[in-house]
Order: sequence, then C-alpha cells, then structure tokens
Amino acid sequence: MPAVSTIPLHDAAVSHLKSKKRQKLTKKSKNSAKSAQTLDNKFDLNYYLFMIVGFNTDIKYRDEVFHIQTEDKGESNPTVETLVYHSGEILLSRRISYSHLLKKSDARKRIKDMMKTQHEQVILELKGGKFLHLLSLDTQVVNDMPLDEMVLDYLDQQESISE
Repeated sequence: MPAVSTIPLHDAAVSHLKSKKRQKLTKKSKNSAKSAQTLDNKFDLNYYLFMIVGFNTDIKYRDEVFHIQTEDKGESNPTVETLVYHSGEILLSRRISYSHLLKKSDARKRIKDMMKTQHEQVILELKGGKFLHLLSLDTQVVNDMPLDEMVLDYLDQQESISE
C-alpha cells in the first residue's frame, strides 16, 4: 500500500521564501513597500500547507504496465484527481471535488482517505479489465492467425468449458 506524505513548510522556511521573493521584487520595482505587500497577497501559504502529496503506483496487467497517479490539486482547486497512464499517454482521468470538506476540522484526514479510496478503486477497476477498451489496437497483443485456426481454437475452448 503506497504511503501518503506531506511536505511541511515551517515558519522559518516560509519567512525565508518570502524574504527571497521580496528581495527580487524590490530590485525590479521602485516602490519596495508596494512590492512586498503585493508578494504577501500573492503568496498563498495555504496552498503549500494544505496540499497533500498523493500516490503513484505501477500495475502490470496482461503484460502491459499502467501508471496510476492520484493527487490533491490544492485548496484553491479542491479536487482529488487520478490519472491512468499507459506508454506515457493518459488513458483515463477521474476527478472528485472536496470543497465540502474544507471547513471541517479533520479535512486533511478525510481528503487523504478520499485519495486512498479513489486510487485503490481505480487499481481494482484496472485489474478487472474495465479500461482495456481505452487501449489503441496497436498496443494490444493480437494473435495473427488464419480465420480457420481462430474458429477451431474457439470451438476447442467452448468444448472444454462444457465438459
């Protein structure tokens, strides 16, 4: 089971980041006080403190490797997003809003649980074959055999099922 981790930004680190950004802005602007105030307004600390780092899992299914990535899009876009990749191409995206949780005292825990549940659900669906129709034919293994052989194979399979 993949672990959820967060990147905590402590007050000293945040002050340092703001200070560095403020120095860059004051060099570019004649009005340094205004630049510093603009920075304070634009530096959305809540984004960094609230966003939860997600899950990344590689799944091998039918000789194909799929990468499943679930992430929190942050408080400014309160969405949990899961993407399924195959050969670098996005096959599926699933999003669910958590805006209704933002005011809850245990919002972080609930959001982590949502992320874990959604990630695991997509993995189960993938393993159940739900997304195979999304693969292009050039990436699927197709047996190249004459029609007669295909019919005979099919009849053999049906006969073995009925026994």
